[in-house]
Amino acid sequence: MQTTDHTNIATLAKLCADKGITDVVLSPGSRNAPLSIAMNREPRLQCHVVVDERCAAFVALGMAQKSRRCVATVCTSGTALLNQAPAIAEAYYQEVPLLVISADRPEEWIDQADSQTLRQEQLLRNIVKQSFVLTPQTDKNGKWYANRTINEAINTATNGRKGPVHLNVPCDLPLYETRETEPASHKIGRIFETRVTLNTPIRGNIMLLAGFQQPDDRLNGLVCKLAQKGIAVVAENLSNWYGNGIVNNVEPVFKSLTEEEAADFTPDLLIVAGGALVSKSAKQFLRRHPAKQTWRVGMEENIVDTFQHTDLQITCDMSAFLEELDSSATGNNSYASRWQQRSALCQAQLAKAYDGWNETSVFNTLLNSLPDGSDLHLSNGTSVRNGQQWNNTKGLHFYANRGVSGIDGCTSTAIGSALQTEGRVTLITGDLCFLYDSNALWNNEYPDNLTIYIINNNGGGIFRKMDGPGKVEEYERFFVTPQHVDLSALCKAYGISYRKACNPKELEQAVSQPGGIVEITVSDQ
Repeated sequence: MQTTDHTNIATLAKLCADKGITDVVLSPGSRNAPLSIAMNREPRLQCHVVVDERCAAFVALGMAQKSRRCVATVCTSGTALLNQAPAIAEAYYQEVPLLVISADRPEEWIDQADSQTLRQEQLLRNIVKQSFVLTPQTDKNGKWYANRTINEAINTATNGRKGPVHLNVPCDLPLYETRETEPASHKIGRIFETRVTLNTPIRGNIMLLAGFQQPDDRLNGLVCKLAQKGIAVVAENLSNWYGNGIVNNVEPVFKSLTEEEAADFTPDLLIVAGGALVSKSAKQFLRRHPAKQTWRVGMEENIVDTFQHTDLQITCDMSAFLEELDSSATGNNSYASRWQQRSALCQAQLAKAYDGWNETSVFNTLLNSLPDGSDLHLSNGTSVRNGQQWNNTKGLHFYANRGVSGIDGCTSTAIGSALQTEGRVTLITGDLCFLYDSNALWNNEYPDNLTIYIINNNGGGIFRKMDGPGKVEEYERFFVTPQHVDLSALCKAYGISYRKACNPKELEQAVSQPGGIVEITVSDQ
């Protein structure tokens, strides 16, 4: 096989494929030329070229979210790696496996006033599971060490609590030479398995509370069984737990609870799973009214005490824990019914209160228009909060970058996910989020199965819903920051179909034609 003459880099490409990586997102550059050549010429790898490194990393994040496999990124040296940091941070807190490969200058040229050079080793240490360096040495020990390093990097990304790892690759001149070679490699596996045994039966008012997680049909089946056993399953839509008896409209339900009702809704045992909750009201309520016992379940490597009352942190595979809970726990049907009844009441009140043409009614229309079981991405800000107002009655798969909740790559993430999906994918976003990541449209592989709905409320609508910003004179200019970009012209520049809806009739017509971008103009509340 004709590939790069950088021996250890050729081994890297082969081991990526050997260990199950199928997709690599590359951004063009010179220093990473050996990496691009090696990845492209490994027949088992599919390479995707995205010029903007920030977008590229978010595209990789979306691919890994959807495929549930580790995805690799490749960038050149210097600030290119820094531009990937937002997506890497998001992957770290979402527990999404990425192999972040950065080309670098040889170690001896760092801090020597050489072009496009900075201290890349350990640059991402606070937002990756581990950092590695692929040494350029090619003697017997050097090849053995490189093989071991590559195996360990991919194992670290994909085992235990999954997440991104950084592999820094110093590349010396020449960069573009190739030769006929069959890279030598040796795959090293690793087994990771943890279970928990609940030695005593569990009784009483039990709540299973869940934040964001990747869709998993098996997990969802297990929690549906628990919901039928008198356990109150209160799970935001981003948890992707839904079904009969499961409460998804977490924010309006918790917001409706009065102090006089607190004793009736406070659990005896609170079991917390998944990532960060969107609901502010849920966090406030459970901090003010702690359960008698609070357990945290997951694969986190550090203590997580969101409600400031954690009694026990269980490091365990979630499905194994839920199976054990199913065999050990008996909930209180009247307690679970209390939550379900309040959920239904809040749902009815919300539908009645927001009838007409406003953000909430538009969002409900969009939800109702989506095919059952399809993928829905929500940008950060108002969109993701609106997405938690309703119960998931259509079996939608929800995605959002809530690991660190940035607006910087929401569109790119949805594009990456759509590239891994045969069915329809939808993104509901706001005007600021969309404009911030508009480089996502600059993509030769823009997917035709993606529909983007932009709810344009002329600025950062989330600030209009907060108590604080409106009290200061800087409110409009420095917080809401209205924009006046012609979105139709932007779509035209990228060759993407554009439609606009300014009233319910136009919206009804727009949602009947999937694909492209739909701008929905609406006044915020």
